[in-house]
Amino acid sequence: MRFLGLIFVILVIGFMIGFMVLNSQQSVDLDIFGHKVFGISLAMVCFYSFLAGMIFVLVFALADEIVLRTGMYRMSRENKNLKKELDALRNLPLEEGK
Repeated sequence: MRFLGLIFVILVIGFMIGFMVLNSQQSVDLDIFGHKVFGISLAMVCFYSFLAGMIFVLVFALADEIVLRTGMYRMSRENKNLKKELDALRNLPLEEGK
């Protein structure tokens, strides 16, 4: 599965680089939260957008990983407690009927 993800990432980066090369002569004007930027290269806008997207995905992936690891730790602790309880029940002496 990781191999397919790696191939997908390589394809996306390849398409991004191709798009940037084909549009390297284009310049655009930006208005970002009231800050105006004139004559910036479209390739740079694409690069910074891609970089910002990667950072957002990284932040959300890290948050998801923390939640998953916390759940795994809680489940393993519960599993250990249940194993101790099961071992205690197995070691109880047998009672004979009267």
